[in-house]
Amino acid sequence: MKKDCPKVSLFSAIKRNDESEETKPVERNTSKVNSMVLISKKKNSNEGLMLVDINIAGQKRSGLVDTGVSNLFISKKAAKKLGLSIRKSNKKIKTVNSDEAPTVGVVQNVELQIDEWKGKEEFKVIQLDDYDYVFGLKLLYRCIGI
Repeated sequence: MKKDCPKVSLFSAIKRNDESEETKPVERNTSKVNSMVLISKKKNSNEGLMLVDINIAGQKRSGLVDTGVSNLFISKKAAKKLGLSIRKSNKKIKTVNSDEAPTVGVVQNVELQIDEWKGKEEFKVIQLDDYDYVFGLKLLYRCIGI
């Protein structure tokens, strides 16, 4: 609920896995809606990415908000880097424009914070290419009450 997350205001662009540390931000039009920032793909475009700053397992990171998914996802590389224990799973996921793929596993009771909202969440560990953290509507509903 919104009362659990009263000052959700920490948002920024995130660095793709293949970008160097010295990559300079590209100036783009941004729009803020409640607690999300829309970063336009092109100048004067309504299409873009929603990104959020998080604190996960005590580490400050950024994640991609994908309104088309309902779960929380983390890359295997990020889970290992955070020292999270991955429990093997034989589940599969289906994404748009791709075949069904196996999950690596799950990480449970992961401490997650978005501004003042805090909770322990379960993430599905999957192969991610561009972003290490993907958040779906499940989290948004709980955190900001939309």
